[in-house]
Amino acid sequence: MLVAEVYGVFIARTEFSASPVVVLRTEDGRILPIYIGYAEAASIYSALNRLTPPRPMTHDLLVDIISKLDAKIEKVIIDDLIDNTFYARIIVRKNDKEIEIDARPSDSIAIALRVLCPIYVDPRILDEAGRDEIPPNFRDFSEFA
Repeated sequence: MLVAEVYGVFIARTEFSASPVVVLRTEDGRILPIYIGYAEAASIYSALNRLTPPRPMTHDLLVDIISKLDAKIEKVIIDDLIDNTFYARIIVRKNDKEIEIDARPSDSIAIALRVLCPIYVDPRILDEAGRDEIPPNFRDFSEFA
């Protein structure tokens, strides 16, 4: 597994549409773009920029619930790509028990940013979907936020 950081949130523009994309950069320098929904892009963008809404948003609420249940989010793992769909797991620890939760990568990343836990990517995913640089049609999400 490779450690990844969130490089940014972008909008991938084409002639006919625009789609939000979260871009991860792994410790070996590769870029992994993951297309996500607008709500998840806004949540990741707000966490990256430390924007605090007046009331908890969904990912903030989930983090608070897990904390109040005396559990801790330890890490996020993006470990599969099937039919162009990425899969992730959130690893939670409660006492001495490790709990794996199936989750979308976008939700996992939004949560990881809030609790400052590591994000790991399976190298196979990077071999299949990774890039060396950000495509030129990606625009900063702040232009649309």
